[in-house]
Amino acid sequence: MTTTTHSALASRIKQSLGFRLFWLGFGLLLGVPQLLDGIKYNLNGELFFGIGMLLVGIRGFLRPVVLSRALAMKRDDAAASSSIGSPVLHGVLSLAMAGALFTGLAIKFNAG
Repeated sequence: MTTTTHSALASRIKQSLGFRLFWLGFGLLLGVPQLLDGIKYNLNGELFFGIGMLLVGIRGFLRPVVLSRALAMKRDDAAASSSIGSPVLHGVLSLAMAGALFTGLAIKFNAG
């Protein structure tokens, strides 16, 4: 990684750092316990849901969502400019995240 690329990445990470850390913490806080329960007790629903929540945290870190703007349904140009990674990466993460969360919920609530 060149110095210019490194400084650009560091600059993007500094933008919306609070929201990045919020989403990463949210995903880790809800994802890790579910993931560990899924592995420990062989529960597929918890495993998929935990993976989905980890992906929520990773995607939120790469492209933070500012809650006040999201609730007001406003386009967040600041989030787009502070985004890390390509739109394709974000799209793939979003689809994988939604798939894992929906699969996990379906398995959890159909097993009962």
